[in-house]
Amino acid sequence: MQKIDSLLDWWSRVLVTFAVCAGVLMMLHVSLDVFFRTVVNDPLPGTNETVAAYYMILATFMPLAYLGLTDTNISVDIFTQSLRGSPKKWLEVVIQLICIIYAAVFTWQSWISAMRRMARNEVLEIPHGFLTAWPSRFILPVAGASFFLCLVLRFVKTLRAKVER
Repeated sequence: MQKIDSLLDWWSRVLVTFAVCAGVLMMLHVSLDVFFRTVVNDPLPGTNETVAAYYMILATFMPLAYLGLTDTNISVDIFTQSLRGSPKKWLEVVIQLICIIYAAVFTWQSWISAMRRMARNEVLEIPHGFLTAWPSRFILPVAGASFFLCLVLRFVKTLRAKVER
């Protein structure tokens, strides 16, 4: 169990690193585009499409695994803050199961969509040509599968902790 935990921890940190790199690249790309647009009056072709199809998806979805592993996602406990003891613990288990099911369906559906777009050789039209877009569609299934695995690991840890008590 410890090996799986450390492997998923490493993998989730790798994905966060990709997300941070995508954010930095997006910032540089957009800054260059603004510079060329204002100074040379010739913007970089396909900046908006590249940002939307690649950078934003990487920056948004790659950290999901880390959030799932560390349980640092946003949560609102207005209705559950008054619960104590066993009901709160069981509600936590049910919510974790719902999240696991959601992550599985998200991964499955995004995989199907990515395969369809790859089969069609999806491209986006940009000035002076086309931008191949289908590879970016595989970011979602990778992020979703990683999120799913981290949620399952956290769920197993939760169950083990409840059994050991």
